[in-house]
Amino acid sequence: MKCKIALVRDGSAEPGSRSIDEDAARWSEILRERDDATMREAFQAWQAQSPGHAEAYARAEAARRLADLLADEPELQSLRSETLGRVARQGQARRASRRNWAMAASLTVASLLGALGLNLGDSWRMVGDARDALAGNVYRTGVGQRERFTLADGSVITLNTDSRVSTHYRDGLRAVTLERGQALFKVAKDRSRPFVVSAGGRQVTALGTEFDVYLSPRAFEVTLLEGRVTVTRTVKPAAVASARPTAAATAPLAELRPGEQFVALAKAAPQVRAADVRRVVSWRNGQIVFENERLGDAVAEINRYSQRKIVLADATLASLKISGAFNTGDTGTFVEALTDYFPIERDTLDNDDIVLKPRAPLRG
Repeated sequence: MKCKIALVRDGSAEPGSRSIDEDAARWSEILRERDDATMREAFQAWQAQSPGHAEAYARAEAARRLADLLADEPELQSLRSETLGRVARQGQARRASRRNWAMAASLTVASLLGALGLNLGDSWRMVGDARDALAGNVYRTGVGQRERFTLADGSVITLNTDSRVSTHYRDGLRAVTLERGQALFKVAKDRSRPFVVSAGGRQVTALGTEFDVYLSPRAFEVTLLEGRVTVTRTVKPAAVASARPTAAATAPLAELRPGEQFVALAKAAPQVRAADVRRVVSWRNGQIVFENERLGDAVAEINRYSQRKIVLADATLASLKISGAFNTGDTGTFVEALTDYFPIERDTLDNDDIVLKPRAPLRG
């Protein structure tokens, strides 16, 4: 832990012992273990010392994401062993965990770049995602995963299951696109650069605040936890480039206050309503909370967190109402609660999916 104490104490590396990239890699690791106000202040002081520090931190984060993305490739496994061995020989080894592999990978960005040139067979999509990751602007989670990412400006994005965002920072604007899924944004204050999230043909603009955005084929939702945001229609790229979007494009659809939610459902007029913030962000703690929810909607939500899906074999089941709290990804417990409480029975398909059907005729 000596190197971490040194970083916190004076905000820099031990004299002559490490490069900026190595310091950035350690900050990437430290902020995952402890991201409190004191540590964040020390990190920001280090980052403010030079523009190169922010660039190095972005490279370290990109290398970590690339290492996660390609972790199962034989070439990367070989690189992992080689890198950890070298770090151990230098007396810098820590627990041989996936997290420390991410740190070690951040220390060898050049080696990872070389690994991209290896023959990865038919994994063209993986390579494309890896190149995006190296560019430092793509963050994603798989089904059932939940992860937090700290951006170069100190803003934090927490991604829910099966989600993907891309960031496009430039002078005067911090632009983020939620391509799918759900994300909680905790925005670092910077009055000179608004933080704009685009999703579902709409934009959410904030300066320093905390809000949740959910995007699915049937819904777009923005829930404000802290501060204030505006929701507008998506500004055309040409308008953004000219910095002179039209009044119609920027007219707010809504201005939210803490505890309010903007909801746009398919084939329905958008509305602003009071939100149960605890329920909306319960996924941060690995839970899903239902209160008098339609079973059809509850099943759809449970299915987001698991490769094992639930299928309702009878349309009458969808209108049943359910309340309760369940752990994300725990499909078995959810089904057990249904079969205990309702006249429902289950079948298991060959692919391990679960089919629910009535034990007796149900009243619609």
